[in-house]
Amino acid sequence: MSRTDPSPFAALLDELAETDDERATMATALDLLAYAAPPATPVAGLRTRVLERIAEPRPPVFSVGISLFARSNDMEWLPYAPGVQVKLLYVDPATGAQTVLVKMEPNVPFPEHPHPAIEDLFLIEGDAYVGDVLMRAGDYCRAPAETEHNDVRSGPSGALSLVVSR
Repeated sequence: MSRTDPSPFAALLDELAETDDERATMATALDLLAYAAPPATPVAGLRTRVLERIAEPRPPVFSVGISLFARSNDMEWLPYAPGVQVKLLYVDPATGAQTVLVKMEPNVPFPEHPHPAIEDLFLIEGDAYVGDVLMRAGDYCRAPAETEHNDVRSGPSGALSLVVSR
C-alpha cells in the first residue's frame, strides 16, 4: 500500500503509523491478513446447487414469489405499425393495464389511439413529439384517461420509450 492507496485502510494507516517504515510494515500485515483465515469447506452439494440455479433456464417473462420479471433482451420486437415495434412486458388481463417498450424509426407517426386509462410515457432514447412538444431522452408525458392521441411521432433520431397504461 502507498499513501495514494484508495483502500479503506489507507486513512487508518495514515492515522496509526508514525513513520513510513511503520506504515509499510502495517500495510504488509494487512495484505497478509486475508491468508490467516483457515480454509473453509462448503456444505456438501452447495457448488452443484448454485451452478444449477444459475443455469436454470427461464422464459422471458416469469414470476418468482409475488414479483413478475420480464427480460426484455430475451424478447423479440413485434411489429405494431409501419416503423413501430413493441415489446409487451406486462398485461393485466383483469384491468387491461399494460407496460410496453415502444421503438420507433426516425420521423414516424404513431397510430391514433384512445386512452381508456392513464398513460405514462417515459422517453428512454431519441426524441419524439407529442403535439408540438419536443421530448428528449429522460422526458415524461402523462395522458389523462378518456383522452385520445392523434399527434405522436418520433423525431429525426427515432425513439425508444416505456409506456405504462393503468
